[in-house]
Amino acid sequence: MCTVQADNAAEEFRRAAGMQGMDLDRGQLAALPALVSAAAAARSPEPAAGNASVYLWGPPGRGKTWLLDTLFESVDIQAKRRLHFHDFFRELHARVFAGYGNPGYRRESAFAAALDQMLGTVRLLCFDEFHVNDPADAAFITRMLRMVLDRGIVLVATSNYAPAELLPDPMFHHLFEPGIALITGNIQVVALDAGVDYRTVPTAGTTARNTNGFAAGHHLRRCAPALLARAGLSLPGPEEAAQLTPGTRTLQALRDDGTQLWFDFEDLCHAQSATSDYLQLASTRRHWVICGVPETGGSSPYGWQRFGNVVDVLYDAGCRLDVIGLPDYDGVFPGTGHPTDLARIRSRFGMLRPVP
Repeated sequence: MCTVQADNAAEEFRRAAGMQGMDLDRGQLAALPALVSAAAAARSPEPAAGNASVYLWGPPGRGKTWLLDTLFESVDIQAKRRLHFHDFFRELHARVFAGYGNPGYRRESAFAAALDQMLGTVRLLCFDEFHVNDPADAAFITRMLRMVLDRGIVLVATSNYAPAELLPDPMFHHLFEPGIALITGNIQVVALDAGVDYRTVPTAGTTARNTNGFAAGHHLRRCAPALLARAGLSLPGPEEAAQLTPGTRTLQALRDDGTQLWFDFEDLCHAQSATSDYLQLASTRRHWVICGVPETGGSSPYGWQRFGNVVDVLYDAGCRLDVIGLPDYDGVFPGTGHPTDLARIRSRFGMLRPVP
């Protein structure tokens, strides 16, 4: 790629930032050469060479998703896909296991067939929030990475984890070491952290964001009529309760009117609910309320992890979330999860408007 082309591609990022009233910080500027190189490789008709892909990692709120989305929009080809890693992995799992029981089914060939169905002739594959937390997924994700790279697809992924921190549980970390080796040996690893969490910094777009999507939600520390009224909420009646089966599990909701979905924390986060359930429901229910959230010492690590997964899914899907409870919250989430997970939840939860 010649210098003029590279300069033009980098200018696309600066122009996009300027249109939103932003200035790229030193960390974002330092990431541009790798992203520009990835964009050039995606536009090329030739299979991507080694290290054309990018793994962009850093703490929450540093602009990783913005850079990913700007890159995706700037690459003027149709053979591209941009997905949240939750969504991609759920779809891949579903396609692989859909063939169980069919004559001649082999998991190895089913995996390749599922990937073919999902990617086809894709030249650019963008993942937001790449992570590996479940040891059962380690081999699955490693194989997916190997096949994507072998096919010459340009992969650009964002993550809150450095490669060596993926699958952080020391009991299981070794299971993903082959995947880590694939990332560090074949992908440009770029750290992004200029020390500012932009989700906590008011911008010119704050007012608009607070009337739509995730940040339209509130945190009410008590379930009091006056507080509910300020947030535009009304308590669900017994006749509004519903049982939902988005996957293989049945979840008890306090309200489901097709738009607003109201859960008690106990029913959602202490049940055997899963991220795939939240993804399915968030595709049609754009306003969630979770009440009865206990004090920070009032749930298990698994309960807080599920709560964090809900926050993740709703944030990425642009759904409004109102949280009622968590009265002693002071910016720290409890639990035994990886510190990066808790930092991400805190950053996103901090976008909700407090109702004192």
